[in-house]
Amino acid sequence: MSRLGIIQVVLTVLSLLGWSLAIYALIIFGEARPDRAVGYFLSKGASVRLNWDPELTIKLEYLIWWCAGVSFLNLLVNFYAKATTRIGFWVNIPLLFLVSLAAGLYIRYVV
Repeated sequence: MSRLGIIQVVLTVLSLLGWSLAIYALIIFGEARPDRAVGYFLSKGASVRLNWDPELTIKLEYLIWWCAGVSFLNLLVNFYAKATTRIGFWVNIPLLFLVSLAAGLYIRYVV
């Protein structure tokens, strides 16, 4: 396998890993966030959680930082590939990195 083929495989694997972590983090986010206090639920006497789940929030934060790390590593490989070969720039990698970084900072300092 040529160097170009190896770089393309590495970029693909890192991209799939990063997006898989992001999707898993979204699943954890759905379980960790507070419940919506809808008037219908409150009128029926249903219990509604108004705070973030502490254990799942920590797990979510770690997942998001791992996602940001994988996407940053992928970004470095992409810059190397663009500089040394004729591979085009992958747009989804910086997008995933920026979203992961923003979400990680939000959970770290706001929640």
